[in-house]
Amino acid sequence: MNVGMYKGAAALTAYESWQETIAQNLASAAVPGYRRNESSFSGVLADVAKIKKGDQVTQSMPGVMPSAHRSINMVPGVLEYTGVETNFAVEGDGFFRIRRQDGSVGYTRDGNFRLDNAYNLVTQSGNLVEGENGPITFRQEGGAIYINADGLLIQGKQQVSKLALFRFNDAEKLRRVGEGLLQPGEGNAAIVVERPSINHMSLEGSNVRPMEEMIHMITLGRAYDAAKKVLDISDDSAGKAIQYLGNQG
Repeated sequence: MNVGMYKGAAALTAYESWQETIAQNLASAAVPGYRRNESSFSGVLADVAKIKKGDQVTQSMPGVMPSAHRSINMVPGVLEYTGVETNFAVEGDGFFRIRRQDGSVGYTRDGNFRLDNAYNLVTQSGNLVEGENGPITFRQEGGAIYINADGLLIQGKQQVSKLALFRFNDAEKLRRVGEGLLQPGEGNAAIVVERPSINHMSLEGSNVRPMEEMIHMITLGRAYDAAKKVLDISDDSAGKAIQYLGNQG
């Protein structure tokens, strides 16, 4: 087996994953509370070639293959005042809990909420925002909305609910599940934040830096070209070897 071709192909696959990461970051740069994806690369030990005698493998040749890994950067974004009563920004640790329409739960830093026709606090896509005791519903008769230092939502002079925040022991291992939401893996349970710090009528921006992502895109293009050259040279060498061995007969 041509080890050079194998390594070149593995590198191109890893770079494709990096390209997807950059594209998602750029597409989500304007989404409130979005946490950028990051790609890292490492060498993985693998059998890159095998020597056979008949149908039996008599020897394996180990080698190091490039592999891409994706994680989520949890550096906070910049807070911006909006003046909208149903906008909330987390300052410090914590995520809002969202109940999706299929009944599953997701977590987000995007506090760009609204009221639906039943006066429930929902995301822009219509998923319910959960408080300390389930979905948050405001009074139909209206009244000014504000939140106190303990996270209690007040409408007029009446307490409505508590806007709970949740944290995770390993937030960087959260996985994306669509609609801008995150979910923890097994053993990474949500923990209630006892003293949530929430800014009312504000939104947290994403932590994506478009200029930095464009620089990554340029670096990726150069790395992709280098890997492609390795693949082309290996392919050319394999062709010449086959031609030479064929002429020996």
